[in-house]
Amino acid sequence: MNWRVLLTIAVGSLVLFALLFDEETVTNPFPEFALEDGLTSTPVSKSAMEGEAWVAYISASWCGHCHPTLDAVDQVIPADRLLVFNKDPREEHSDMVAWNEDMEAAFERELARPFIHGPNMSEELGVVGIPHVFYIDAEGNIEFDRKGLWTNMDEMSEVWNQTLAA
Repeated sequence: MNWRVLLTIAVGSLVLFALLFDEETVTNPFPEFALEDGLTSTPVSKSAMEGEAWVAYISASWCGHCHPTLDAVDQVIPADRLLVFNKDPREEHSDMVAWNEDMEAAFERELARPFIHGPNMSEELGVVGIPHVFYIDAEGNIEFDRKGLWTNMDEMSEVWNQTLAA
């Protein structure tokens, strides 16, 4: 066999080996935050959520077309694993109690979720369109995100289960 062919095979094998076994894990961490639940004045932080998967729902109190997404995600995600964030920085849209009450009236049920005024965090994430839903793994990394109207609870549940397994 020609030594050039052997050399080519050897180099190719080394490159393939390096690609297969020297994987670098690419992570997309959710930004650090330390904010307050606008309903209970309880501190809420990324570090307090880590250790288990969770979901961040980002919207605004005035977003009427966002209601169906919040309604669906609220029915899929376990009680202590969903945080509702307001992205609108304007003072007139910072009342989390009023937003929660409006949603409870619209859905005709209690929403026992933290409602958090978080425009700076939303900006850091680059959220422009709403609603925007982020699924975060137990390590604090974004596993999935989706913006726009989303009401398919089967899909939401499937993504939740994948996030739990991550």
